Amino acid sequence: MTDDDRELPELVRELVTLSRRFRSNADRLHPDLSFVAYSLLSEMAERDGTRAGELVGLYNLNKSTISRQVTALQRAGLVVREADPDNPRGQLLHPSDRGRELLALADALMRREVDARTEGWSPDEVRTLRTLLARYNGASPSGAGDV
Repeated sequence: MTDDDRELPELVRELVTLSRRFRSNADRLHPDLSFVAYSLLSEMAERDGTRAGELVGLYNLNKSTISRQVTALQRAGLVVREADPDNPRGQLLHPSDRGRELLALADALMRREVDARTEGWSPDEVRTLRTLLARYNGASPSGAGDV
């Protein structure tokens, strides 16, 4: 077994640990803000509104799953629907004021966690990690699914 053969399993383990840590941080923040809710609200806020169909493609989930999640967020008062100015039959999803409030709390928690874990790192090391994660997240999988 070469060093290269050992690197990928180690990388997978580190990515799983990172994912689990972020999920745990979001889940412990507020009973109305699961990791899924955090993810969806983040996308809506970042895009300044999004269509449910865009979320379907982004998360590679079926329409009914996204519909259930969005409906639950709307019932919880975390999402509002607005008419899509580009499509009279469509709707854009936005975080409500309460959704933005919870999202801001979650973002602050995430930033504190990252700040604590990178304490003592140089700005170049933090930039390198960000650059490599962005490169990984931006790469297209070649038939292996979206991990």
